[in-house]
Amino acid sequence: MRMDISPNLMAGLKAFGLDEKEAAVYLAGLRLGSATVIELAHQAKLPRTTIYSILEKMIRDGLFHIGKKKRKTVYTVEPPQSLEKKFEEKKSAFQEISSELAEIHQIFSGVPNIMVYEGTDGFKQMWKDLFSSGVKEYRMITGGSGMLEYVHEPYLVKRIIAERIKRGIKSKQLIIDSRYAREIIAKDQKELRESRLLPSNSQVPATIIVFDNKIAYLTTRRENIMILLASGDVAITFRTMFDLMWQAAKSPTII
Repeated sequence: MRMDISPNLMAGLKAFGLDEKEAAVYLAGLRLGSATVIELAHQAKLPRTTIYSILEKMIRDGLFHIGKKKRKTVYTVEPPQSLEKKFEEKKSAFQEISSELAEIHQIFSGVPNIMVYEGTDGFKQMWKDLFSSGVKEYRMITGGSGMLEYVHEPYLVKRIIAERIKRGIKSKQLIIDSRYAREIIAKDQKELRESRLLPSNSQVPATIIVFDNKIAYLTTRRENIMILLASGDVAITFRTMFDLMWQAAKSPTII
């Protein structure tokens, strides 16, 4: 019979991708440090023949490494911090391609796709989706300072705007007229942006961005949510509405 593993511990190790036997071997490794196959088998209460195949897989996955100690072959487990790092790497790698996978699903299913993000991490992921889409221009309607509710201005300038400039992505924005808006507009040429002004009494608490076949809705921090809708029909409709508003909007005069 294998060593007892608490339900919570088992659930956490399964979330990382380990089955019950692999979890038992990993925990045995934590208890023993560097150990032989026989020692691991005894601690995990598993047959030695089973341990060999499990260790081969876990070495490939980077959870154990093999070495020599007093002429014996020993296996040393990676610490829990290493598992956490690998888990984050897997999560980050998946997030990088999640929007592309969603787009493939939408194309072949014919059904609009909706993704919901939250908080600062969601805000950053939304921009990653935009940058990875391959677009060279996007349209935006904004109140002006809404994005600063999620990240500080240095991050916005040095990470998001700088990345956009590096990729050569231009933007058109409709922004509510204010002193802060005119400070932004003063940098339009340098930041590959073209702006027009909405009346100062307009109410635009959320920011809306259209790129490719997607619409991103960024609410205020109070609602704390971002919605990314992949729908060609909605994107075309929004671009048409934006262009009509653009024609009627006031061109800024920077003094």
